[in-house]
Amino acid sequence: MIMSSTWNAWTPGVTWRWGAASNSYLYRSTSTSAVATLWSAWLANLPQLLVSFCYFSVNLVCTSMAGTEEWNHFATSRKGLRVTKPSAKQRSTYFLQLPYRWSLPLTAIGGALHWLVSQAFFLVRVDDVDGGESTSACGVSLLSLITLLCVFWLLLFTICAVGHRMMPIKAPLIASCSLAISAACHPPPDDVDAHLGKVQWGVTDNEVVTGFRHCSLSSKPVTEPEEGRTYY
Repeated sequence: MIMSSTWNAWTPGVTWRWGAASNSYLYRSTSTSAVATLWSAWLANLPQLLVSFCYFSVNLVCTSMAGTEEWNHFATSRKGLRVTKPSAKQRSTYFLQLPYRWSLPLTAIGGALHWLVSQAFFLVRVDDVDGGESTSACGVSLLSLITLLCVFWLLLFTICAVGHRMMPIKAPLIASCSLAISAACHPPPDDVDAHLGKVQWGVTDNEVVTGFRHCSLSSKPVTEPEEGRTYY
């Protein structure tokens, strides 16, 4: 925003207009140097970095929830494994690492938050048309800032609501533990190339330890584990 005016004309009172500077500002420079203008521009874009950090944090939480949900579904239905280069009945990985019902809304909201930040914080440069000195500041739009905070808290509330949703646990939660994942990838010896077909997690006929049945992903029929029994 470039204003051909003076500071007195710019700050008579609070302005409740969209994307317009109010009499509040994060930083106001009295210097006319280019460094002062660059500092104001950097300060105006600093919230963009904070929004990006929050977006990646929310994306990490959603990725964890979506991964847990998909792993749990392997105990109730047969599905192909997700790999980078699918073959046979395997499935390809998601383009944005999340199911589209998760990634598309998150991408849209992330873009909206960045746009709202640009409307709430921006560079203001005042040039005196009479040949006086030019000054700059990091302007703040109160209406845009309030809208930004409302959208951000709505996003957090939605993520919390999804996270508190009850999900019937059918398979042990393993998160990203490679040891637990490896233990679930030992199908019976006669189940050749199980990874190429549709698999389901459950109790197999294979006994890794004598006397104890094994739970694994398998393309062959599996049964649901019984409560109180020990499996390997």
